[in-house]
Amino acid sequence: MNFLVKIMEKFLQGQAMFIYRTQLRLKDTDATGVLYFSEQFKFALETFEEFLKDRGFSWRELMASPFLLPVVHAEADYIAPLMVGDELEVTLKVGKIGSSSMTLQYAFRDPERKIEVGRAEIVHVVVDRESRRSVPIPDFLRAILETELTVVSELRG
Repeated sequence: MNFLVKIMEKFLQGQAMFIYRTQLRLKDTDATGVLYFSEQFKFALETFEEFLKDRGFSWRELMASPFLLPVVHAEADYIAPLMVGDELEVTLKVGKIGSSSMTLQYAFRDPERKIEVGRAEIVHVVVDRESRRSVPIPDFLRAILETELTVVSELRG
């Protein structure tokens, strides 16, 4: 099935998605030229940053806000290797929104080979900057997370 058809089906089913595209650089690989395992998390967090930025919320604003979004759980599956120069497409889907936490799910895909190359799930909790205790997700952030738009952000950097 065509990838765009799959995206539209998910969109019509009400599953919010955001797609970030980039390319693997030498710095993203290990000595064998294959995607280094921890870099998959880096690409996931880059995707989350671009998702928030696309919806009008920058990390600069986050750093000045009264709350933080630390990661409290992260897991990943590596399905197929990526090499230096390969294109990478990362799809972000909001998996669950709790009272003070959010679960973000990522699918990593090589668009040239048309295959899934990995998956990740990251849980963030909202904490008060001063007390470091969990607090409810701010309304404006909850609204961003509940967005039902599909957006493609093409970055070449």
